[in-house]
Amino acid sequence: MKGKLCILAYRVIGFIIIAWLIPVSGMCAEKRSSIDATIINFISDYYGKKTDIKISLTNQPSILKEGDVKVKNITFARLPDTNGNGICALEIVDTRKMTRNVFVPFKIMEKKRIYVLKENLKRGEILTEDKLAYKDIILREDRRDYPEDLEDIVGKRLKRDLSANSVITKNVLEDHFVIKRNDIVSIVLENKKFMVKAKGRALDKGRIGDVIRVKNLTSHREIAGRVVADSIVTVDM
Repeated sequence: MKGKLCILAYRVIGFIIIAWLIPVSGMCAEKRSSIDATIINFISDYYGKKTDIKISLTNQPSILKEGDVKVKNITFARLPDTNGNGICALEIVDTRKMTRNVFVPFKIMEKKRIYVLKENLKRGEILTEDKLAYKDIILREDRRDYPEDLEDIVGKRLKRDLSANSVITKNVLEDHFVIKRNDIVSIVLENKKFMVKAKGRALDKGRIGDVIRVKNLTSHREIAGRVVADSIVTVDM
């Protein structure tokens, strides 16, 4: 009989302990969630409440996981760098009612438009707008690895074979020069009334739209002209 009573007493004590621990744990989690929200709101305010960013707290100090911690003030110890990594400095009152300073690292991930291939392409092929699609995603890595605009891609040449749906990064692109140094080119001099053509030698390499130096093979005069197509340079008069 005494043995049964002892077992019953232990069970009752066990239930009491569990019932006491669960609310405390829940309150700690709730408090920690509140502190997280306070930090994230502070960072978000700096960005003007932009909806195209995601804020991640990367490594919180253990003291913030304690139950009764109050945040008195938040500032930036380090503003986000180009990779979105920054640090917040928090002035807090800990469970012993002592004021302390702690640091919370964070990372900003911004939404960015990236471009992907619609089809398989071979090394050396020239990218055109009809071969590209885009996606808007939250980037976790350095956004500088990706072209900013469609204009930074169209007209470039692929450095290697890529399959459909491959993401276009800067390191797979190279400039496509339609004129190389010492190429023989057609120089077109024109205005509204007349047009004159002459042969010349390119003194610079150039892409379409570039202004390069060319030398007239007849007059040996050096002039600047704009590349408009393969082996064609125009000079406005």
